Amino acid sequence: MIRAAGALLWRENHDRTIDIALIHRQKYDDWTLPKGKIEEGETALQCAYRELIEETGIKANFTRQLGSVEYEENGERKRVIFWAAHCGLDASTFVANEEVDQLRWLSFEESIELATYQSDREMIANFQSQEQRTDTLIILRHTKALERGDWDEPDSQRTLNELGFDQAQLLIKHLEPFAIEELYTSDYTRCVQTVTPLAHARGLSITAVPSLNEETFEQDPMRAVAFANALKQDEKNILICSHNPVIPTMLRGILNTKLKNKDLIKLEPGDAWIVHRVKGEIVGLDYLSISH
Repeated sequence: MIRAAGALLWRENHDRTIDIALIHRQKYDDWTLPKGKIEEGETALQCAYRELIEETGIKANFTRQLGSVEYEENGERKRVIFWAAHCGLDASTFVANEEVDQLRWLSFEESIELATYQSDREMIANFQSQEQRTDTLIILRHTKALERGDWDEPDSQRTLNELGFDQAQLLIKHLEPFAIEELYTSDYTRCVQTVTPLAHARGLSITAVPSLNEETFEQDPMRAVAFANALKQDEKNILICSHNPVIPTMLRGILNTKLKNKDLIKLEPGDAWIVHRVKGEIVGLDYLSISH
């Protein structure tokens, strides 16, 4: 199985209409969505972000995962995972390169008509059928900390271990596709340490919130839910860093009925839920692992 990833690049015009980008590859003489093979040690999300920049020269803000398509290519099965990627009108200038000589901005109908492959047409239709203008709420589990048994000080001061510090640095790259505007974290040391490199890289301030720590959660679980529900209403791209005991309850507390039964797999250190919302209503939920 060939593993690949790509992006459906879109922009919004002044009249609120939406354009979809299709690229022309001279080698194949086709019109397609930007995509490429996943390289060793690369996640699908990182691949989609890299391929988009390499093939178009455009840096876009990624939102929801649109799904995947499978098809035969030279006698081998190929699976491509796609994300929606939004860019502003002032950031949508194409840069020609060795692989791609043209990019066209088209309406939904025009892009479906021009696209060479049925798999791309399906992905465009899928995007058209969903809410396109979404905000992102990232709920992150802190990276790997020292074991409780190896720490003699108060648990609130327990730090990341060597792997955890490395993972915190890696989060800069893993979360690069998302347009994070605000950072909130449990006030426990291991959570603050997790988001500090990302905050420095983005030039963002960190807001430490006692409602997100484990002790407060044990006393009153609904404080974390109430905090997340308040942030859910903000039409901004936000990251919350907390602890494994807190996150499932907090997430279930903010999900709407349609998504409550979604299987909430356990987050490993440094993994995250990517929550997509429209004016406070949650419309999608993706899982992000830094180890896959």
